[in-house]
Amino acid sequence: MMGGSRNLLWLIPLVLLLGWPLYGGVLREFLAPPGLEEAVVRAGDAPGQRFVMEGVRLYQDLAGERQWRIDTPTLRTGAADDELLLAAVEAVLFREGREHLFIVADGGRYDSAGEILYLDDNVQLREEAGFVLATPSLSYHEEEGRVRSRAGVEINTPELRVRGRELDYDLSGGRYLLSGDVRFNVR
Repeated sequence: MMGGSRNLLWLIPLVLLLGWPLYGGVLREFLAPPGLEEAVVRAGDAPGQRFVMEGVRLYQDLAGERQWRIDTPTLRTGAADDELLLAAVEAVLFREGREHLFIVADGGRYDSAGEILYLDDNVQLREEAGFVLATPSLSYHEEEGRVRSRAGVEINTPELRVRGRELDYDLSGGRYLLSGDVRFNVR
């Protein structure tokens, strides 16, 4: 009564169950949804982080007039609700509809509540007039229209080089206030 090939069908589930360690990983990998890389999944699991974007360009317009533009290869949310973290920042500040200041930095963050852009590591600010300002860190206060640095500043033009500890730059008036052991080298 137990003879015949029909009674051997119960071996198929047994073979599948016992063979799972051999083919299970390959099958799971094959059936996984595309585009889920481990680095992206791990980055998205950081506490307080809600999103990560790549290849981002941000604009700020006020009353139909462009105020600034930021390009960054990676933008992600920070620990605070109003904080955006930026990598390799390239920013442009506009005046009267034209590009006025060009800023590059290795990293930064934007506080949307205070409307302040903080830039860190190898910050360089270049104005259309031709001077280059270098500092370890810089902040742009959007509401006040000011650029500030408290980490040491070096300004270079073809005619001179100026060093100081602190900088306040009023964008609307075009006035610079450099203080703290200021040194000039005229070329």
